[in-house]
Amino acid sequence: MSDIPSIELGRFKAVAIGSSTGGPGLLEEILKGLPADLPLPVFVAQHMPPTFTESFANRLQLSSPLTVVHAQDAMPVLNGTAYIGKGHHHMRVCRTRQAHPNIEVNKEPQELVYKPSADELFRSCAAVYGDGVLAVILSGIGRDGTEGARAVRQAGGMVLTQLGETCAVNGMPRSCVEAGQSDAQLKPDQIRRTILQLSPDYREQALAETNESA
Repeated sequence: MSDIPSIELGRFKAVAIGSSTGGPGLLEEILKGLPADLPLPVFVAQHMPPTFTESFANRLQLSSPLTVVHAQDAMPVLNGTAYIGKGHHHMRVCRTRQAHPNIEVNKEPQELVYKPSADELFRSCAAVYGDGVLAVILSGIGRDGTEGARAVRQAGGMVLTQLGETCAVNGMPRSCVEAGQSDAQLKPDQIRRTILQLSPDYREQALAETNESA
């Protein structure tokens, strides 16, 4: 297990999360522990059919202080908002002509096994936000997220993976670790506290929780 990284305020501009089997409950715990005024957006690629991702987004909206939405094509990207990728579609972040990030939702490339794909999401975030991406890979089967994590780190961002022994299925996190693309392996609550450091009003709380658990 790694220590929780200390994050400077303003260091990151976006959080991108890839998740599959075993991930929904973890996502709920992480998102409900983040404040409504989180000064950056959160993007989630959870492997689920489309009818389930919509109901999942609705459930998260009830439990999280964040605004949680089922991502739709051309949605503007707003701070304090979590975007849940639509099942059987890919979700990416793109720049508009006015340079403001928007959501892009489509089925291309269709040959990818997992939709939404964490790799596609992470790559798009790295292209838009550069070194300002904090990527997270939670429990799940397969290798989705590993190549996207490589793109995030090559752009100067950071990648956190769920600690293997806490995963329902340690496929996605292990793949990323074995590829040398994980900066820290953390328990789910440690991931939440790392993200919480990005909020000016809650940074001290996150650091205090970290010190108490050390």
